[in-house]
Amino acid sequence: MRILALGGTIGPLLFAVVVSLLALLRPGYSQISDFISELGATDTANAALMNYVGFIPTGFLLAAFGIALAKFLPRDRWFMATALLITLFGCGIAIAGLFSCDVGCPQASGSLENRIHDTIAPPTFLCGIIGIGLFGVRIRRYPAWQHLGLYSLLSSLVALGCFIALVNSLDARQFTGLWQRLMLFTLFL
Repeated sequence: MRILALGGTIGPLLFAVVVSLLALLRPGYSQISDFISELGATDTANAALMNYVGFIPTGFLLAAFGIALAKFLPRDRWFMATALLITLFGCGIAIAGLFSCDVGCPQASGSLENRIHDTIAPPTFLCGIIGIGLFGVRIRRYPAWQHLGLYSLLSSLVALGCFIALVNSLDARQFTGLWQRLMLFTLFL
């Protein structure tokens, strides 16, 4: 079970490496304005690498981490909700790799696969944000862990702010990629 806990470290590192490398290989790709999912968009260069080396393994690793949390955290409903939300966060990331967006990741149209991708993304992000926030609130009850509780709670609030900024940037598509990366960086850290 301890090996599953490593998913919380390995998954984010793997994702960061894959995203960074594939972004460098994609001419015209902007990490400031483009979604990460555009690296795995249907019929684009290196989409299979993004989906099958980035999204899906990262999702499984984060889901494994969530399962490990359920085993190792104290048995109460708040910690179990945390573990469930982190597991769902990981599952959502894996699903995002199975159902790619179309080129440009259109928000209101596109293929069925694109619509599934767009439908799963917001609740996936919210599962991560709320899961970390719940953990932060609950772990503060343990004096030796209060610093981690404050850090987790602040991380959740910063990620929520980035999520809101991301949603507000969708129409203009300015800084969308930046907000998404800052949100995920905050959740992964």
